[in-house]
Amino acid sequence: MKSFSFEEYSEHEDNYDGYCTKCGAIKYGGTEPDADGYECEECGVMAVVGISNALIMGLITIGEDD
Repeated sequence: MKSFSFEEYSEHEDNYDGYCTKCGAIKYGGTEPDADGYECEECGVMAVVGISNALIMGLITIGEDD
């Protein structure tokens, strides 16, 4: 499970980034917050979800800011 500071998470959310449920890569830009099944640029699997969905699904966490 990947953990982000609140600042990092907010930046990913503002930039419409996504999270690959298969390999854990971040897809930079072009991913709606509620996206499901976008293609991952790293592993090629249709497993990218919006960063907000990843949080709701418990795939990522928000930890303490540094």
